[in-house]
Amino acid sequence: MRTRALAVLVPTLAAAALLGGCVLKQSKPARTYVLDPLAAAGTAAPRETPSGVVGVLKVTVPGWIDRPQITGRAAGGQIVTDEFARWGEPIGRGIQRVVAENLAALLPDRRVVTAPFAPSQAIDQRVDVGITETARQADGSVLVEARWAVLGPKGETLLQRRSSHRASPTAAGPAGAVAGASEALAGLSRDIADALRALPAPAREEKAIDRP
Repeated sequence: MRTRALAVLVPTLAAAALLGGCVLKQSKPARTYVLDPLAAAGTAAPRETPSGVVGVLKVTVPGWIDRPQITGRAAGGQIVTDEFARWGEPIGRGIQRVVAENLAALLPDRRVVTAPFAPSQAIDQRVDVGITETARQADGSVLVEARWAVLGPKGETLLQRRSSHRASPTAAGPAGAVAGASEALAGLSRDIADALRALPAPAREEKAIDRP
C-alpha cells in the first residue's frame, strides 16, 4: 500500500516542480516598436495631378542591424542587442516606409510609391537608399548614415550622395533610440527631397493623336 502511494506521489511532485520552474523562469514580454514619419500637420495638400512619380526602392541595411531585436553600439565597437525590444516590421522595410511617407509630406506635388512597383506603373525617379548605420551610439545620440542615389526612368544615375544625421542624446531605453532614429531619418528624407526639387522636371511623353 505504501509503495503504491509513493508511486502516485512521486510523479505528482515532479509535475508540480516542473510547473513551478516554468513559472519562475518565465521571461518578461518583449516590447515592439516602429519608426515614425514626419507629422503631416501643416504640410500642403497633394495635387490632384502630380508633377511626377517618385519610387522608393527597397532599402538595404547591414546584417547587424537587420534583425528583429533593436541594436545599438557601446564603447570599443561592441554591438548591444536588446532581447526585450523588437521591431514591429523588418527594419529595412520600416525605413523604406518612413522615407516614402516623409517624401510624400515634403513633396506634395509628387506622387510617392514604394517598391515593388506595379508593372504598369511609370516611375519618373527612383530613390535607392543604402543604410550604413542606424543605431544609438555610446554617447547616447542616435546616428543614421546612408549612401543614396536618384535614378532616372531608364535606370540611369542622376545623382549620388551621402548623408549623416545625428539626433542629440535621447531618452534612455529603446523608445528613445527609436524616436532618435525617426528624427535622423527625417533629416535624410529632407536631403533627398531637396535633391529631387533641384533636378529638372520629369519629361512627359505626349501620346500621339490619330488624325483622319
